[in-house]
Amino acid sequence: MLKLKKLKYLISLVALFVIIYTLTSSKILSKALIEGLKICTNILIPSMFVFLIISEFFYKTRALNLILKPFNFLCEKFFKIDRNLGPVIFYSLICGYPSGANLIANLLKENVISKETANRMLYFCINSGPAFLIGGISIPLSNNITFGLILFISQTISFFVIGILTSFGAKLEKVNVKQKTFTISSALVSSVKNSVRNMAIICGFTLFFSAIISLIFSLDFLNINYNFYLKPIVAGFFEITNGVMQTMQINNINIFLLITFLTSFGGLCVHFQIFTIMSQIKISIKKFYLWRILYCLINLTAATFLFSKLTIPISTFLIKDTKNKVIIHSPIISICLIVLSISLLCCEKKIIIIRRKLKHKL
Repeated sequence: MLKLKKLKYLISLVALFVIIYTLTSSKILSKALIEGLKICTNILIPSMFVFLIISEFFYKTRALNLILKPFNFLCEKFFKIDRNLGPVIFYSLICGYPSGANLIANLLKENVISKETANRMLYFCINSGPAFLIGGISIPLSNNITFGLILFISQTISFFVIGILTSFGAKLEKVNVKQKTFTISSALVSSVKNSVRNMAIICGFTLFFSAIISLIFSLDFLNINYNFYLKPIVAGFFEITNGVMQTMQINNINIFLLITFLTSFGGLCVHFQIFTIMSQIKISIKKFYLWRILYCLINLTAATFLFSKLTIPISTFLIKDTKNKVIIHSPIISICLIVLSISLLCCEKKIIIIRRKLKHKL
């Protein structure tokens, strides 16, 4: 009991220190939030937003279900997961985190899958999507898509290997997925609405962790600001995009190795989103991170092998004067996308109101 009281006092003192330090570091936080906004409006939104809409639209309209039949068969044979869940696993792979956790949580809410299956799917259905790897990392860093394709292929290899390994000793759980039927118009509106929400969550966490990273750098533990390798690792441990931006200071093969590890790990920013989404079940944090580390090692091995075979020059990854080059795309495009999304949501509300009025008159 005494130890518990001491722990509470220690937590209170740490919390008080954080509040005081935050208040006295408003200038640092303001700069960090501005940089975080640049990352959101110029990297995350342009590279991910449209892809999120398209992928969810295809999922709701079942446009790819016929093509995915071979993939569904592989899921049942290799992962010991019912083939009806094939589309869910496929979209978790191509949409990127935290889409996989969202889809798994929905299946769990509808009692389609058990908690054991949900936990097992989380070990390999958490990936960085090709839209972010190519549009958010590869093109800004190397001005071509090859690097991003290598990252995505290596993550796909890790995805299958971990999926197979987690199936050992597991029983095939037969499910009956009753997917709601959407019209093209309702699927589009719903996809835009959910994508706006997911994008807002992603950007919100990015801003928060950008501030945390900035405060850590301002304390400068272990001369972190002068260590080209430790700085991106610390930043990427908390938030992946900040970590990738810090790797621009490295001018050798290690930039590739670091980005490969950071994108496969995901960072606490992504993990907190996943734990929040999956709060309805008890996730074994220890098992989650053990599988995540193994996922990273497999991904790193596969990516290094592919990279050596394609022999991409290291100079491709060098960007001169990166200090002021956070802006990759025009922010006007991102703002227009946000305005368009809000307009569509408003249109949906107006349509509902008009329908109610018409029903009332009839």
